[in-house]
Amino acid sequence: MKYDLILKNGMVVDPANNLENTCDIAISHGVIEKVSSEIDTSQADQVMDVSEYLVVPGIVDSHVHIVRENSKAAGYRMLIRAGVTTAIDFKGPVDRVIDEIIPYGYGLNVGVLNSIFPGNGIKDIKASKEEIKDTVNKDLASGALGIKIIGGHYPLEPETAQKIIEVTNKEKGYIAYHAGTTKNGSNIKGMEEAIKLANGLPLHLAHINSYCRGAVKNPLEEVKMALELLKKSPNIVSESYLASINGTSGEIDDKGLPKSHVTRNCLKMFGYEVNIDGLGKAILEKAAAVYIRIGEEMKLIWGQDAYDIWLKKGYNANVCFSVNPSTSILACATAKDDNGRFIVDAISTDGGAIPRNYILTYGIPLVKIGALSMKELIWKSSYMPAQMFGLINKGHLSIGADADITVVNPNNGKAYMTIVNGKVCMIDGYLINNPGTLLTTERGSRYIKKLKIPFKDINLNQSILYKGRKEIYIN
Repeated sequence: MKYDLILKNGMVVDPANNLENTCDIAISHGVIEKVSSEIDTSQADQVMDVSEYLVVPGIVDSHVHIVRENSKAAGYRMLIRAGVTTAIDFKGPVDRVIDEIIPYGYGLNVGVLNSIFPGNGIKDIKASKEEIKDTVNKDLASGALGIKIIGGHYPLEPETAQKIIEVTNKEKGYIAYHAGTTKNGSNIKGMEEAIKLANGLPLHLAHINSYCRGAVKNPLEEVKMALELLKKSPNIVSESYLASINGTSGEIDDKGLPKSHVTRNCLKMFGYEVNIDGLGKAILEKAAAVYIRIGEEMKLIWGQDAYDIWLKKGYNANVCFSVNPSTSILACATAKDDNGRFIVDAISTDGGAIPRNYILTYGIPLVKIGALSMKELIWKSSYMPAQMFGLINKGHLSIGADADITVVNPNNGKAYMTIVNGKVCMIDGYLINNPGTLLTTERGSRYIKKLKIPFKDINLNQSILYKGRKEIYIN
């Protein structure tokens, strides 16, 4: 048989197939054709020696933010360079991804959850089921996979958040929640409340580590509480990230207060006044950074330069605080239940155009210190996140699976090569701008077909969110 590409002599790590050995991988027509200790290279159009590298199923980042003000193509570039082959944008809007995915997609597979908050999808903090249903159906029909409630930043009344969860479940969209309401903030109490609001319905709780920053108790106590809550809540799907910095907004409302309640929490944490002056002082004193596009990627800017940018943009700038304790990060990434199963399902970045795409560069050191095995790292960063969204042909290197592959430097965790749908999209930092692919549902595909952009249907009934984990745990 003739192959399009053979990857030769890589250390292949594929936890779904219990494989960790030196192997060749043959690719043809965008799928895995063969994995073997030796494949005849005369049968290939192209052969690449990867003997110095790890070869793993393509990294699936289950929570990113590709769409950012003035980011243009930066998020796509940053993800592909980080070895990510599939990413789920947790804010959208899907319309912007549709506009960008051919000219700027760099081959990336992208799914989108459209966000819902006052002034975006609903008028106010209180909404009727009819208003919510109209928004959910409109978003699903426009190509989004589902909905994300960003209650931590822009809180809704608890009853409204609960209605969104109920309606999105009924419409079989994917539903995610950054915990927080008008009663409880983006903290461990907000997480506990979110689980209660789900009332047993499927729900993806975003970035578990972010609820364990010491806002209510000390971070270690909070992370223990978070893990216990998850163990008791099999309906909850979750991820966490490894970076110390968060991502939030520098916007100011007409009362002189930060619009984002997460920004307000950060100012309190660092002892600054919760107002425009406090945020300005935090930026000047390097407690907060501003991130903007410089060249091809988004970069963090500190101190006076950051302050000047924030002012120049009329406060409409993205900011970061170093608020995530290492204890919470490590516990969320590694903790297992009594059956040896990971309590937090996946490792994500909450990155994309936010400069913290560290799954591999921070994950490999966890392997080196023995906190995770290499198989476990890839399980949490490729196989499980793929299954969370029903991407049954991704996250593993089985024969016939999508040829999404990440080639990694084992010494520093830097991605050397990113292959998506059998096409090389990045090699040693150099990008090849193949069109990206939009991941949508059958409902969304009716609209996306008319736009003539690359897309793939996802059956969310095959996702862990809706079918549970019983068939997943084979290791």
